[in-house]
Order: sequence, then C-alpha cells, then structure tokens
Amino acid sequence: MLPHERSLVKELGNDFAIVGINDDSKEKLVEMVNDGTTTWRNFTNKQKNGKISDQWGVRGWPTIYLLDQKGIIRYKGVRGEELENAVKELIAQGQNIEK
Repeated sequence: MLPHERSLVKELGNDFAIVGINDDSKEKLVEMVNDGTTTWRNFTNKQKNGKISDQWGVRGWPTIYLLDQKGIIRYKGVRGEELENAVKELIAQGQNIEK
C-alpha cells in the first residue's frame, strides 16, 4: 500500500494531499517519517476527545477515505488502480470549479 501512495504523492503531490491517521506508537510513527516510509502529514489515532478511528467508524487498517475539494467523503476503501483513478477524477473535478 505505501509504495503506491508514495508514487501518487510523487506524481500528483501539488494537486492533492494525503493525511494519515496512525495507530502505531508515537515512536514508530516518528521512525516511519524519519526513514521516508511515509512522507505526508500524520496524526496519532489517540486524541484528547477519543480515537479518530472510533469517530470515523474505522474497522481495520488501512482504511482510505477520499474527500473532495469541499471536504465531502466521495470514496471509502478504494485501493490500487481504483484509488489512483478516483484521485485523478477528483482532481479533474476540482480544476473545473470556479474560484
């Protein structure tokens, strides 16, 4: 999963963003950022008001949500080529929005 996400960031990084919610320990997350495993913004799952995964109904890892330019969830659970196509579709739709 991570290699494909990294390739999307490399190809389309200026047009979209990945935000990770990580359930690993803080130390493991720091290690993943430092060794380049993940190159995008990450948050720990455990927040002051509870777990993000509980609030969003996440049942397994990884769970992928694609949000459009307005912050509306448009896809959930897409992977591989389906993920790439969905990202490109949302980017194209965003480029057609009047600013």
